[in-house]
This record gives sequence, C-alpha cells and structure tokens, in this order.
Amino acid sequence: MPKKYLLALDMGSSSLKCLIADLEGKTYALNRQQVTYYCPEGLAPLGREFSPATIWADVCSLIRSCLAEAGIEGKDIAAVSATSQRGGMVLLDEEGRELYAGPNLDTRAFFEGMALDEALGEDLYFSTGHMPSFLFAAAKLSWFRTHAPETFDKVHKILPISGWLTYKLSGQCRSEKSALGEIGLLNIRTGDYASSVLGGSEIDPEVVPALGYAGEVVGGVTSSASAATGLPKGTPVVLGGPDTQCGLLGMGVVEEGQMGVLAGWSAPLQLVTSNAIFDSERRTWTGCHVVPDRWVLESSTTSGGQALQWLSDILGAEYKETFAEEPDISEGATYMGQDQTVAFLGPRIMNCTKLGLQLGGILFPVPVGHTGISRTHLLQGALENLAFAIKGNYLQLQGISGLELSGVWLGGGVANIPAFPRLVADTLGVSVRVPQMKDSSLLGTAMCAAVGAGVYDNLFDAAGAMKGPAVRVEPDEPRSSNMEERYQRWLSLYQELEGLSGGM
Repeated sequence: MPKKYLLALDMGSSSLKCLIADLEGKTYALNRQQVTYYCPEGLAPLGREFSPATIWADVCSLIRSCLAEAGIEGKDIAAVSATSQRGGMVLLDEEGRELYAGPNLDTRAFFEGMALDEALGEDLYFSTGHMPSFLFAAAKLSWFRTHAPETFDKVHKILPISGWLTYKLSGQCRSEKSALGEIGLLNIRTGDYASSVLGGSEIDPEVVPALGYAGEVVGGVTSSASAATGLPKGTPVVLGGPDTQCGLLGMGVVEEGQMGVLAGWSAPLQLVTSNAIFDSERRTWTGCHVVPDRWVLESSTTSGGQALQWLSDILGAEYKETFAEEPDISEGATYMGQDQTVAFLGPRIMNCTKLGLQLGGILFPVPVGHTGISRTHLLQGALENLAFAIKGNYLQLQGISGLELSGVWLGGGVANIPAFPRLVADTLGVSVRVPQMKDSSLLGTAMCAAVGAGVYDNLFDAAGAMKGPAVRVEPDEPRSSNMEERYQRWLSLYQELEGLSGGM
C-alpha cells in the first residue's frame, strides 16, 4: 500500500492530541489525552511545569492508538509534524536531556519580565511584537540565572514545545520561525533572531536553535522514536508552527484582511497582514504567520473555554455538555437573554499595558425571587461575555490595521456549542465561516506534513486542497441590532469595572 496518510500532534494548554488524516484532509483518527501540570516546590502559585517523560509516553501511546483506530500501519504514514501552545518551552542540556519543561501558564519570571520591559521598553515590543516579557523565554532564562544557576549553567538549547516534540521524534534541534516568535526570540520585522533581546538579557545566542520554516523536513524518525511510536525509522519529520497560526492555515486563512478566531481554552483573534503592523499603544501582539510573506496582528480575549469550563464546573457538568443541554439560543426569545444577565468572567479586550487581576462576575436583577434567574440565563450571559469580548477585539484590530476585513473564520472547541457561531455572527454583524473540521490547528499541522512529504508544493496549495467545507453563518438583522445594544451596555459596564480594578 502506498503511503497516503499524515500524522499531526498538538500539545495545547489543556490536552495533547493526535490526528491521522489523508492527503485531502479527511480525518481517519483523532485521539486526545488530558495534560496535567504541577507546581514545583516553593514556586506556588506562579510556577508550573509538566513532566516531559509523561508527555512523551502519552505521545507514543496516542500515535499507536490512532494507527490502530485508523486501521493502518506506521509505514503508511507519509510524514509527521507537530504544533503546540504558544509561550511554552523546554530547556535541554548538552546531552539532550530536559532541564525544564514549562507551559504558557508558568509565570515564575514575573519580576524578571517586568525588569526586562523596563530596560528595553519600546525596542523590545517593536522587535519581538510581544509584551509583557514575563510570559516569554528571555525572562524565564533570567529567572533561572538568578534562582537556579546550577540549571542555567547547563542550558544548551531552548525550544518551543512544538520544537521539542520534533526533537523527540527526529533528534534534531530546530525551531519553526513563527514558533520562535511566540516565545519572544524572533525579530518579527526581519525574521531573524531578536538580537536586542538576546543582548539585553545576556543570553548566549548559541542556546537559540537553528531556524526553519513550516513544511520543511528536519530529519527522520530515529530508531528509539520508532520503537516507541510504531512509526518506521526515517519517516519524515516536518516543522509545524504555533497552534494559532497552524489553526489559521487549517481554516484557509492565509490572505491579507482575513481573520481567524480560535475559540478554545483562550480565544485569540488573528488578522492576516502582508507586512508587520504594530500597535503604537502596544496593546496587541504582532507575529509571523506560518505561510511565507504573511504576518498576524493579534488581539486576544485571553480567556474563552476556560471561563466557560469554570462556570460549568460550578454548575456541576462538563461545559460542552452543559451548554448543549440548554435550549438552542440561536432560536426564539431566549437568545436575547431577556436582558437578565451581564457576565464578566475573564474574556476581555486585549491591552498588554494593563495587566493583573480584574473585578468580574455576573450581574443580574435582584431580589432573585422576583426575577426568575435560572441556569440558562447564567450560561447565556457567559456565552455573550465571550462574544462581546470577541467584538471588542475585532474592532480593535480593525482600527489598528486600517484594513478592510474580508471575512471571519471561527474554529476551536467552543465553536462546537450549537448556538455560538450564530451568536458571534449576530454580535459582529458580519458573516462567519465555521469549518467542518473544528480542530483546525491539527489540520493545519497535517498540511505542514503534506508539504514536507512532497504532496503539495507549498502551504498555500495545501490549504486550498485540504481545508474542507465550511458553513457560512449570516447575521440576522433584528437580532444583530439587539446585540449591538447589549454590547454597548456590556462595554460600558466593562469600562466601569476596569476603573474599579485599578487598585488590584
């Protein structure tokens, strides 16, 4: 049998996933495993790490289970690629052993990051496109230099998590360009290393891996990885990018003016541009797309499914099931929420100059005995909270870029909630395309593998051939008008809460 399948890995913030798809993008197997983190002794509540041995064992198990589910053998895989959460990283020693493996939730370097921002200021932002620095590599290396010098002295390479997965498969230390940008070590304008950051934080440039491009083969599966995964030795290992940019690719969002919203654990909005656009007020992020000669301007709600999960936990059920059980709020009067609730549970309008805790909650009329507030109202308020935050970020990107936006694509796990795509369309007042394959980050990573396997000449061709169908959801004018009124009410209260949160 000729090799005709692609394998994609994704280590997100909440789960590790593996996909097997054919050369046209059709899914044959998709399995996932929850990711757990721990707080190292003495670093509560800021520090977070994961066990690289556990994650690698789970990767190997997922690959084998997906091969079995798809009914194929390892030799049928044409190529494998990996994506991951942004901001997470792994430090390796000279022997390739993991010294540290941390997710994007690890904020131990808060003070080091603030010091870096103070020292480099605008030069840092207009080079890397990313602030605050405590989320990124330079600050974390500074933390190790100060607090764990015995670890710092052994650091040989620093890799994004996707680069580490590639290393575990191939033995090669390489980083895809946009992924390096998402740990703050790339000059977004030039596409080279951020020399000002490396020099300003006294980082040896040798710890930064060689750069590569999404779709580039870096090597083959090693003997040890072959034994662990069931993939034959020499199977091409291909560079993938960050999960959000791979998500854009998976949805076919590759041209200037197109915008993708990946509503998963968080809900970033990324606008594709043909040059690097930076916000003069430094509220947003600027990064590289995985496709050549494209950039992304990003304004994130910061929280998405995470806030919905929290509320569902309080209500005692898994959030996707909880929301699915409620009346379909895309129909009838209940869609409007009867003006009963306004929620502020985390989703917000991105402003990197204003960080820290915010006041939040759910507001509704009292006394409750006279208002009939139900679980449905609370859920509707939470969904609207996310939709309103998406609109605030959408308008912010439109204003900063000055571009005529040519479309919005909605992916991610939250897009599986039946009412949500229509809610977003009515809130934005524009049509929204929802891909049939909601896990667009995995599909985009499979596209990278397809290019590496030689199936397609480039990522544009792969996206055109593999992205699959999408449902177009049009806004309803009366509902959209109502949602505009509700958005303005939410925005006014949001701004009031921002003022009250100033002392936190």
